[in-house]
Amino acid sequence: MAALVIEADVAEDKVVNDIRAVLRKLASSRLLAGVTTAPNLARLTDKAFRAEFPVDKSDNRLANAIARGIPARRKVVADEGGSISAEEAAEEIGISKQAILKRYQKGHIIAWREERQKAVRFPVWQFREHKVLDGIEEALKVLNAGNRLDDFGRMLFFLSNHGFLGGKRPLDCLRQGELTKVLQAAQGYVE
Repeated sequence: MAALVIEADVAEDKVVNDIRAVLRKLASSRLLAGVTTAPNLARLTDKAFRAEFPVDKSDNRLANAIARGIPARRKVVADEGGSISAEEAAEEIGISKQAILKRYQKGHIIAWREERQKAVRFPVWQFREHKVLDGIEEALKVLNAGNRLDDFGRMLFFLSNHGFLGGKRPLDCLRQGELTKVLQAAQGYVE
């Protein structure tokens, strides 16, 4: 059984590496300059995936859902300045790398695992004046209740417009010191 899991992991790594090689080749192509920006490559990858696995095939529903999520995840990752490494995040708020990773594991800070780099990335928008933005930890406490959201679901909460907040994003509300509204929106988001 363990041998089958290892073989599957090796096969999966090969597929990922082959796709990455093609993307790197396209990104460095002089003939495609301007077309091969990261957002365009993500969009074109999505388009190619959909052409290969059309929506109208009922057995491809999961594959199509995953394909639709690729550009959405790319946007969430790039929004508001992108992300930084665990080392950079730790330096930003003046703690050790181990301490910031522990805060992430306990659900006190926002990050996600970048599988291809085997690293944890931290969105820069959660930092302000060399500390974590006031209200992030409190909102995460509400969002983490029940463990129904993954890392991207939590990030999407902060970066999406909410009708309850008058069309504003929770991130903008926290920047304006409106924690109570954000906590109420978070409660509604997880229910």
